[in-house]
Amino acid sequence: MASLLGLHHGFNSCAGAEVHLKQDGSYDVRLLKLSLRKKLIQIDGKKRYSGTSAKITDFVLDEPLAVTLMGKGVLIKKTARLEVASAQTLQHLFPTLKLDEFYVQHFPAGAHSFVAIVRREIADAVMAVFKKQGAEVLMLSLGPFATDQVIPQLNSYGDTLKFDGHQVVLNEAKEWIDYSYAAGTNAGFPLKIDIETIPEEFLLAYAAAFQLILHDRLDVVEVEADAIKDRLIGLSAKLKFKQYGMAMVFFFFILLMLNFFLLTGYNSSNEELMSKAGRQSYIFENRAKLEQDVKEKEALVKKLGWNKSYKYAFLCDQIGASMPKDVTLDELHINPLIGSRIGLIKEAPLELGSMKIKGQTGSVYAINGWIYELKQKNWVKDVQLEKYTADDQRETQMFTILLKY
Repeated sequence: MASLLGLHHGFNSCAGAEVHLKQDGSYDVRLLKLSLRKKLIQIDGKKRYSGTSAKITDFVLDEPLAVTLMGKGVLIKKTARLEVASAQTLQHLFPTLKLDEFYVQHFPAGAHSFVAIVRREIADAVMAVFKKQGAEVLMLSLGPFATDQVIPQLNSYGDTLKFDGHQVVLNEAKEWIDYSYAAGTNAGFPLKIDIETIPEEFLLAYAAAFQLILHDRLDVVEVEADAIKDRLIGLSAKLKFKQYGMAMVFFFFILLMLNFFLLTGYNSSNEELMSKAGRQSYIFENRAKLEQDVKEKEALVKKLGWNKSYKYAFLCDQIGASMPKDVTLDELHINPLIGSRIGLIKEAPLELGSMKIKGQTGSVYAINGWIYELKQKNWVKDVQLEKYTADDQRETQMFTILLKY
């Protein structure tokens, strides 16, 4: 069926009815339903009814309805093109009629205008019958002129369109040149809307429904009646409000979801950054603590003299190996305390890079020779005899040597 492109603000379903008014007062009704699905207009059902107005149709109608009237009481006149259809411009066509008692429809086509009228009480009676069935008429047309909306969809390519008694003569631009009605006139071949075959007696009902479902984008062919237009405008406004309302709800829902996901993402990133910051703070604190520990240990090592290049075992071995036989070693202090007792080691500074050697000997020559030998060693910077005294009771000499390394 017909394809609908772009954004649609009209109805998603509607019905069209051709009501042919017969001479005996009965109705011949052709009713057709259309729906819009996935931008395609499709026929959902059709029904034909003939009889009195007591029950015009038992076809359930809960959609917007467009009606086009034909037959008894509908007058159609052709004239030169009119720019405006008013009581003054139409008076020459219907000189004996009071046009304010009629519904008037003006259909301009090329160089001509086709004017159709019907008495208000006749059309109102038809609309009242549909209203009893629960269907509000939102568009009223007269004659076959609503068919102009669907001519591009038909498989009719000549200059004459025939269907269900109607005969329309068209020019190359598909503009109406002439129109006539003769019962029994038919197309002579199956009519198709795009690729779907449609019985020709339902073509006018289809055209009425088609221009109603697309009323927001077509120049509709309808009578000039404010009351009917107001009903259509009111229902369209409600529908648009509902559509826009749903669109706004959907928009804000999507916006809320986006905000939720963004907030969740930012919270995750923030937690990750806080975790990284915590780890970095912990590392920094530990680093500062380690640096402080290292400094304290370096100070302690320096204080104890352990940061020198010579090991204490090496120094002791060198002293023992060079000591003369005539010398008895009493004390050997490596990095001795400066001016303090041993019990005050935590408070007293050390004399780093030095050794204090105390002992006794029976010959001063042995001490002098030892001092000379020590000075020859490459790890010794200086050697001095700090103290040398005689011990008469023990018949020996006491000495103290200070060595720098």
